[in-house]
Amino acid sequence: MKSNAIGRSRSRTKVVVYAGLLIAVSVVLKLVFEIYIPLGGFPSLRINLTSIPTILSGILLGPGIGFIVGVVTDLLCYVVKPGGPWFVGFTLSAGLTGLIPGLFWMLFKKYEFKHIKWFNTAFIAVCLVILTATGLFGFENGQIMYNGEPLNMFIMILFAVLLVLFAVYPFVASRFMKENEAVETENLLVIITFEQIVNSIILNTWFLTILYGQAWLVLLPARVITNIFLIPLYTIVLAAILRMLPKKYLDIR
Repeated sequence: MKSNAIGRSRSRTKVVVYAGLLIAVSVVLKLVFEIYIPLGGFPSLRINLTSIPTILSGILLGPGIGFIVGVVTDLLCYVVKPGGPWFVGFTLSAGLTGLIPGLFWMLFKKYEFKHIKWFNTAFIAVCLVILTATGLFGFENGQIMYNGEPLNMFIMILFAVLLVLFAVYPFVASRFMKENEAVETENLLVIITFEQIVNSIILNTWFLTILYGQAWLVLLPARVITNIFLIPLYTIVLAAILRMLPKKYLDIR
């Protein structure tokens, strides 16, 4: 009995230490690397790596701890480097950044899902339908149009390449990686895609419309395009981190 109590105490201590470490890494990344891209005069696009430690906390420490890490990270990041007015919605979204990956990671460890490679292809198809249906994103005379204005050739080619890479990445991974690594990468891609859909594309876009009064459909297309870049980036970084970590760290709980 006493031995079990000591073991649980040590386990809780490890969780607290690792959670604190991941929070600290997130804050440092906030200070060192963060880019805001304004859209229509509003800071609607934010490219940073602070989400990676939060997602990792949900995967390694569980969804509950991941939620706490996300919330604490958001509050600390606002104190050290505010990027605008504090809004409780963004804090909630930060918590979900740890919670959602933690829940999905547990789900994928228990069950095997078939045809998961096609998830991101379906995501791209839905995004293209949304972007074209809104009228803010379309094709005219061989050019990609955004809000009625043609994008330059470099941006058009870059966007097309990103779409293709985003769609074929799971198939390439399964072909050139070991089976367990390929499955893990595919799972990560789905996890991060779903997390970004919920937080970045839906919730944070909605919160920005509340804060700045900008139309939701004006902000949405650029945020979708940004995530087509960010989701594979997060997946590659997290997959590399998980492969480098010793096995004992993959089951801290």
